[in-house]
Amino acid sequence: MSGFQVAFRYLVDNLREVKNVRSVRVLDEGAMIVTVAQATFEEEIVVYLLAGELSVGFIKKTLNANTDRDMHTLYILAHDLITDDGQVALMSDALRLILHAHGGKVYVFRTEASSVSIFPLFIGADRRITYGEQVNLRQIGGDYATFNNKYLLGVRKIAGFDAQPFHGHPPAPAPNDPLYACFTLLGISSSASLDEVKRAYRHKARQHHPDTDKSPGATARMQEINDAYARILARYE
Repeated sequence: MSGFQVAFRYLVDNLREVKNVRSVRVLDEGAMIVTVAQATFEEEIVVYLLAGELSVGFIKKTLNANTDRDMHTLYILAHDLITDDGQVALMSDALRLILHAHGGKVYVFRTEASSVSIFPLFIGADRRITYGEQVNLRQIGGDYATFNNKYLLGVRKIAGFDAQPFHGHPPAPAPNDPLYACFTLLGISSSASLDEVKRAYRHKARQHHPDTDKSPGATARMQEINDAYARILARYE
């Protein structure tokens, strides 16, 4: 399979394992509809993996059509569409639309052999790139973006992940371990001992328990940490 096909299959298979994802329906090569259950409602997210030339027309068409159908839109682009050197972005009007939709970042994928990584790139006004951490697929969710330019005007329904920047090299592709995201969330490798797992959990719990972490989303983060810890512990039983 090509790198694009490997990334698409990885995304389909792993989204189907996410607890609050009700269904993943493949539309065609590179596009799928993901139904996500939120606290009191369900939302549909149309996900596009893009590896060819970016087109303003395609971005406009999909954002408009999906919003009209009450669906959110998420674009995930091949890493080499965005940058030649890994440091400066190759800007275009289409990329600017996607950056605006996703709040100054663009989600990208990379493949190496059969391993895949999906992460955000934060692009500054000088076109310099800051890499984000590997996304947690459990954090997929809908959002909204307001446009006021020559291509789009008004609110469109978009989607993304809770993405945080860091300064460093691109994240390494994820091994084919179904618990990879869980170990990553705790900040340890999948070869960690049970004692290391427990220490990592206690450290994360102290950081993000809502009693001490007053930032928005602390409760949700703590729940994700608890879920990851429980799944990892099941492996050691």
